[in-house]
Amino acid sequence: MKKRLIEMVEKGMTAKEVRKALGIKSKAPLRRRYYDALVKAGRIKDILTEKEVKRARPKRRALTIGKRGTILLSKALLVEQLGFEKGDKFTVAKRRDSIILKKTP
Repeated sequence: MKKRLIEMVEKGMTAKEVRKALGIKSKAPLRRRYYDALVKAGRIKDILTEKEVKRARPKRRALTIGKRGTILLSKALLVEQLGFEKGDKFTVAKRRDSIILKKTP
């Protein structure tokens, strides 16, 4: 039904015609279904709630420099949260009291 709804709107059918064809009583539910159909089809991004935004942001963790002067970054942080892949290369830079890792092509 979602694909059909998108096709009907793209063909230029009016809201009244689409509602009648799909058995939707008013315009508000039609708009909601159309929005949901576009999100599901990947044409637009859904609007996130505050909780969803907080979950999507990488969590800050305190890291410690080990005996050999290394810092261990977890797979969960690099791959799952930040989207890096095995084999990616980086340059390291210092800015004031921060370290910047920049992915190189």
